Amino acid sequence: MLEFQNVSFRYPGDGTPTLDGLSFRAERGEFVSVIGPSGCGKSTIFRLASGLLTPDAGEITVNGQSIAGQKNYCGYMPQSDLLFPWRTVAENVRLPLEIRGGLSKGEMDDETDRALEAVGLSGWGKKSPKELSGGMRQRAAFARTVLTGSELLLLDEPFSALDYLTRLSMREWLLDQWQRERKTVLFITHDVEEAVFLSGRVLAAEARPVTALAPFPVPLGYPRTMDSLKEPAMLELKTRLIEKLRRREP
Repeated sequence: MLEFQNVSFRYPGDGTPTLDGLSFRAERGEFVSVIGPSGCGKSTIFRLASGLLTPDAGEITVNGQSIAGQKNYCGYMPQSDLLFPWRTVAENVRLPLEIRGGLSKGEMDDETDRALEAVGLSGWGKKSPKELSGGMRQRAAFARTVLTGSELLLLDEPFSALDYLTRLSMREWLLDQWQRERKTVLFITHDVEEAVFLSGRVLAAEARPVTALAPFPVPLGYPRTMDSLKEPAMLELKTRLIEKLRRREP
């Protein structure tokens, strides 16, 4: 679904590149998490994958085609929910449909209602974003991302601003959504436990500049519950990942 082929990128004014010859891929329907120390370049990978940045060298492809010139090939959900305060929740969620065009107002309303129901926000469409809790706002942002119609979803630390208990419930909720839709998800997190719980495979940044992402298959299938994290193989993987990140910290 998504492939980086020898991708390099340097921000203007930086002495060293953030990415240098990075190659990796995410298969169709796969849930992959990218972890690494703060500032190592995780979000840069997403900005490149979404087309917000252009690589200095190498190629990024989706479905075997360069992303250059492609439209609507991915949905990108950043750390902040970015809901517009002057629009209702439903108006925020249906924004991708307005941008894509081709649907009547009634058809957009129906699509939006189904998306809100899918994320547990049925009946909240007429509310203002400020009336929603943090977890509800993230669910609305996810519904908006899904309505891009893209099979590839880029989720950049979407739960980092939430309190611990809300984060736990949002992990379970996201996993349930993914198991229903089976879209390809690339998920950035600094939380090793979160990565292990959600993913089929975890990619760990080796160093800065990022030249490789070390793959760690998660040794447990789906479905999962929070008790799955107590499995010996999951505990061992979590320990290995934490040790790896500690070795790589500056």
